[in-house]
Amino acid sequence: MEHRADIGIVGAGPAGARAAELLAAKDVGVVLLDPKAPWEKPCGGGLTAHAFREIPELAELESVARVVTSVRVETSPEDGFSIPLDHPIWMVPRRTLARWQLDRALRAGAEHLSVRVRDARRAHGAWCLDTSDGELLVPFLVGADGAASLVRRVAAPGFDVELAPTRVAYPDGSGPYPDAVILKFYPGVSGYLWDFPRPSHRSVGVVIPNRTWRRPRMDGEIDEYRMSSDGRTSTGVQRAGAVIGTAQLGHGDYSAIAGPDFVLLGDAAGFADPFTGEGIQNALRSADLFARAFTSGDPAAYPQLARRAFEWEFRIGRLLRRVLFDSGAGHRLVRGSLESKGWCALATAILNGMNEHDGRVMGLVTRWARTYRALRSVPGPPRRTRVPATP
Repeated sequence: MEHRADIGIVGAGPAGARAAELLAAKDVGVVLLDPKAPWEKPCGGGLTAHAFREIPELAELESVARVVTSVRVETSPEDGFSIPLDHPIWMVPRRTLARWQLDRALRAGAEHLSVRVRDARRAHGAWCLDTSDGELLVPFLVGADGAASLVRRVAAPGFDVELAPTRVAYPDGSGPYPDAVILKFYPGVSGYLWDFPRPSHRSVGVVIPNRTWRRPRMDGEIDEYRMSSDGRTSTGVQRAGAVIGTAQLGHGDYSAIAGPDFVLLGDAAGFADPFTGEGIQNALRSADLFARAFTSGDPAAYPQLARRAFEWEFRIGRLLRRVLFDSGAGHRLVRGSLESKGWCALATAILNGMNEHDGRVMGLVTRWARTYRALRSVPGPPRRTRVPATP
């Protein structure tokens, strides 16, 4: 293949295509390599108001998104409570997001090759990429190829991320709560089931730590939930699976995510939130940080920029996972919130804080106090049984 590029980006999802757009806009020669883009990733597809503030261009997607204004937390079909969001979440299918971001990259001047990268090696001061259409040489390599990143494996073989498998089904319709996300938690398990309404269908999935449940169990939980929510299973419905790369970078050392001639972005760098598994916003943020470092002439600054942007949030996420998931306190919090307004206010404060990427202690206290005052004015416990689905 004869292509001239300063940077080769493996993976044309949100992280890779966002980096390509920003770099190409600064006259950097960029080639994106991805045989499937744009494609649907097995995830919820939520974009927070915080993401819209950081990346104002996302406002272009509002017309094709479903707006979610609350989160319903459940432990069973009969028991649950609703949490109003301080700021909405926009639900966008990942294929739609990926198509939008890839189009922006192409308009900026990036090139997209629909080829699979089978291997990569250093040769003559550059990266030689073995693709399904021949070899390609690029001076600088970007790994935006997901949690099972080939680039990470060859460029940073000693760097591992924690993999969390997901399974998802895409039934038609908007589900029992068209303007709400539903989260179901399980006792003694560091994971959850989600039901995210999208513009024309739902994303119903499970994310769970590696080696916890096998695929049949995960699919079975989705089927059981769907039977309880709308009287159906996911038989005949499109299913998919993937892995999420959760953040395990510790002690402020982010040096493994980059080298003199490569960087890792998004899930390839383990930038999914270690508590929720959410990774879209951090993928886009990591692309912004790398583009800023590269176009300023100092790509080696990227690890420190990433550390400053992510480390505090990741520490809070790891702490929340230990306290709420690994210890089982999270399930007890959900159960307590069904009856106690104080516990319900705490759950509301935690969830809104995560939605805003705000892990400040005072922010949590302020949210709790505000919510508790509002709940005290409403008679009865927070418990609410599920509203039957509309046929």
